Amino acid sequence: MKVSVVLYSYLRDKLPAEAKGQAVLELQEGARIADLIARLDLPERVLFALNNQIEGEASRELRDGDVVRFFRAGAGG
Repeated sequence: MKVSVVLYSYLRDKLPAEAKGQAVLELQEGARIADLIARLDLPERVLFALNNQIEGEASRELRDGDVVRFFRAGAGG
């Protein structure tokens, strides 16, 4: 299956510069957001949205055509 990925802020460095933080990745059926995080070598504390909805469960299974956006975790006070 193919999943679109958009990386923001310093996370964009996980993809080649010419990708400008965006890529379409081929994943195995049944892959989860956690698998995508591991494949991209993203930090454990990363925020993400699935199909424009904030998602909190990295165990969520992905489907063909999904769009996952990753954001840096903000600093708290």
